[in-house]
Amino acid sequence: MPELPEVETIRALLAPQIEGRVIAHGHLRLPRMLSGASPQALKLALTGNTLRRLVRRGKYMVAEMDHGALIIHLGMTGQLTFAAKGAPKDSRFVRTLTGLEKPMGAHPIDKHTHLVLELKGGDAILFRDPRTFGKLIWIKDGNWRLHPRIALLGPEPLELKGKALAGLPFPKNSLRPVKALLLDQSFLAGIGNIYADEALFLSRIHPETPVRALSPQLRMALIKAAQTVLRKGVRFQGTSFSDYRKPDGSSGSNYERLLAYGRAGKPCKKCGESMLKTVVAQRGTVHCPACQVSLG
Repeated sequence: MPELPEVETIRALLAPQIEGRVIAHGHLRLPRMLSGASPQALKLALTGNTLRRLVRRGKYMVAEMDHGALIIHLGMTGQLTFAAKGAPKDSRFVRTLTGLEKPMGAHPIDKHTHLVLELKGGDAILFRDPRTFGKLIWIKDGNWRLHPRIALLGPEPLELKGKALAGLPFPKNSLRPVKALLLDQSFLAGIGNIYADEALFLSRIHPETPVRALSPQLRMALIKAAQTVLRKGVRFQGTSFSDYRKPDGSSGSNYERLLAYGRAGKPCKKCGESMLKTVVAQRGTVHCPACQVSLG
């Protein structure tokens, strides 16, 4: 599932192409992906509406419009593609590690293309999602931050600094593994399995360490490590490990720079010990048994 760096990369690349543009037509091709409006109501709401700003909140992308807002969650396999007017459609696909086919850029509309936003001038935005775990939420009044899915999100980790960073409330006396806490979107927004493993490795904390065992110093080290790996992910435009692709169909380049995630059985880049894979918080988790010692 795309995490903060992947969604931020998509937002940053799409925004200059679509902000200020008028939607000529909106075609929802899979109604069950939508909540907050009927397909007919969404079509009426989108037609003639102006895309004012594309923002990110956690793993969600939000298209703020003159009238209303469209919240987009990419799910496991969702991809947003910008198709310029007259650009040749590339029918080639790349097969990912999960066996799905992802387009290599602007692509023909196929059975997995579930939303098409045609812009005035002839360009289009395509939302393609083979597994259909993605979500589209229409907010009629535009006050999207009050939607339950958004309101429960914790702070943005890259915005934490000063007193907000030092005062981030860790659960008291919690026996939860610290890996589970990092995955909890109500604690911090946008961190998933990839960057949780990376942050724990960088801070030298074992993923099964109970939260209550973390000293104030380790807590600060963990959050700063999370910020470091997230910034790195944004800088290298995301981790294309399986299904994630940028709006032009190309891959991010952060995968080659990972220190923990996806490296089970390989030597630790710091000490040379073989990296181990276990299951923590129902998620595959990779750590170094030498560098990351449990405190619990």
